Amino acid sequence: MRLRVTPGRWIALLIAGGLVVVALSTYTGRSEFCGSCHDAMGEHYRSWAESSHGDLAECLDCHSEPGWVGYYHGKLEGVQNALSYWFHVRKRTKAPPPGPAACLRSGCHDEGDLTGAASGGASAHAIHAERTACVRCHGDIGHRPSELETAVDCTICHGGDEE
Repeated sequence: MRLRVTPGRWIALLIAGGLVVVALSTYTGRSEFCGSCHDAMGEHYRSWAESSHGDLAECLDCHSEPGWVGYYHGKLEGVQNALSYWFHVRKRTKAPPPGPAACLRSGCHDEGDLTGAASGGASAHAIHAERTACVRCHGDIGHRPSELETAVDCTICHGGDEE
């Protein structure tokens, strides 16, 4: 006996499939999903939740470039991370951190925030903002309970010469 699929059933299958894709996309875009890999991400998730960014953004807001292409690229990176975690396979390469556009997106920081309150902050931002990711200098921002002690380590790139 052959199963016959009518046009109405095709439409119902397409709608059901679309709803499943939307539900999965929504669920995997939540920070709780990122924190569900207990061993690998538990510490990062807890520190993010306690940071000033915990109430402001989801993981993908900071860990992807703005726009739907950047968002889904970030989601694909997350899928690769989850698969490597679940199957105990080490990834060959580590994804580069998002560029300044992730921090300067609508509703987050703006160009005025780049003036820098610390000595030399304005000139340092002017020199570096277009060339490197914010997290290269502000390494653990968004992943620690107290961001009052923001330490910028210039020696990572400059080897002790803070220019």
